[in-house]
Amino acid sequence: MSYEKQTWNKYDELKTEEENIENGAVVTDNRMNHIEEGIYSHTIDISNPHKVTAAQAGLGNVQNFGIATEDEAKQGISNAKYMTPSLTQAVLSANINSIAYAYSADGTDSFTTVYPNLNLLDGTKDFSGTWVNATPWYKNGTYRGLTVMSFNTGWNGGLCKTFNIPSDGIYSMSMLVKVKTGSIGQFVIESTGKPAIIKDIPDTSGEFVTQSYTGTFTTGQTVTMYFRFNNNATTIKDGLSVAGHKIEPGSTATPWMPSSSEVTTADWPKYVGFSNAVKTNKSASDYTWFPIKDSELTNKVDSHVNNKANPHSVTASQVGAYSKTEADVKFATGQSLIDLSTTVKGKADDSAVVHKTGDETIGGKKTFTEEIKQKNDVDWTYIPDSSNRAEYMRRGGTVTIRWDFTSTGNFDISLGSLPTDFAPRKRIFKSIPEASATNSMHTLQINAFTGGSPGAITLFKATTNAVFLGQESFVVI
Repeated sequence: MSYEKQTWNKYDELKTEEENIENGAVVTDNRMNHIEEGIYSHTIDISNPHKVTAAQAGLGNVQNFGIATEDEAKQGISNAKYMTPSLTQAVLSANINSIAYAYSADGTDSFTTVYPNLNLLDGTKDFSGTWVNATPWYKNGTYRGLTVMSFNTGWNGGLCKTFNIPSDGIYSMSMLVKVKTGSIGQFVIESTGKPAIIKDIPDTSGEFVTQSYTGTFTTGQTVTMYFRFNNNATTIKDGLSVAGHKIEPGSTATPWMPSSSEVTTADWPKYVGFSNAVKTNKSASDYTWFPIKDSELTNKVDSHVNNKANPHSVTASQVGAYSKTEADVKFATGQSLIDLSTTVKGKADDSAVVHKTGDETIGGKKTFTEEIKQKNDVDWTYIPDSSNRAEYMRRGGTVTIRWDFTSTGNFDISLGSLPTDFAPRKRIFKSIPEASATNSMHTLQINAFTGGSPGAITLFKATTNAVFLGQESFVVI
């Protein structure tokens, strides 16, 4: 109950006690209790009921500071907020005793505060091995020891290398890109079962910049990362350049490194820097630099490792081989090297070799270092009559098609016809999204190898300026 102000009247001797009570001239227990409750309520009111100002309290010259967020505290860009003890500890942890790495004694060569991970892709230093869409690109010098590939002429296809995710987790993908004035590039990440990630990259002022993407992927997903023009009609020689493709585990894209099968001691950072300065956004000059290891000792170790002249004097018997004397006794002079203890029976058992023809079963686990191709396998080839908007490839009994184009109107679009040997056994209907923020769905029809228009591919009800980018696989046996 809120407090009501009490009105007191003079006691009238000519009136009865009851009349004086009604007239408010007598103190009753109810009225006293009401007054006491009002006083208590006022006493505990901490919302400044008297409207006292800072000046009245003697605080007129004291500035009112808010509390900084952790991000504001780490950046250290505001003097109008104060930090709590826990924030102070977080800032000190982030900015004191920090470590950096580099390839030069002054820390300026490839300065980084994150130790680099190894690359999951092979051949990224010089674009060796098998790369998709290599034809429109050409080698154009080097950048920081990495081969640079620049766009030359032809189809607007991004240079890429297919990668299969080895295990569930977070992966970071990055590359160095350069965009010439007047051009606009597109950094693209494609992965099976997900919409494409597309980011426009404008003019980079003649410098290479790092573009990266971090996301969650699952075992077996096929991923490709590439750079292309954002419009097929605006391709120009040397308009785009790329180098240093990299895929690595983790949520941070670290500087380029080769793969585990390619790395040498020369690829790792040579210097480590330490800094205890309380400062954000530190540069190389804020660190004191030390060699990570003695290069002279490293050279000695490398020299010994590469010494092929048997520096440890290993004997034939130590490795289970025949000495010259044992070989003279064991093998007949002037004959083929057939062990005399078994004579002609030393020939390999016919069942233990693989023959050029016939059906055979090979037991045990086999590892092949090169790609296995079957008779009907085909690398990426433009689909006939597709106007270079779609391609197909075949591996074993599986055919994969992919498309990349922008619709020029509101109509059905033909993407050509597959050769009958590469068409599906039954007609396929596939719902595909536009590569845009709306992700509007459209129907893609792939005709079977028999019937009307065998192998024909049609995209129904395309809309003007809609971008289509994707792929589909099917079995043809």
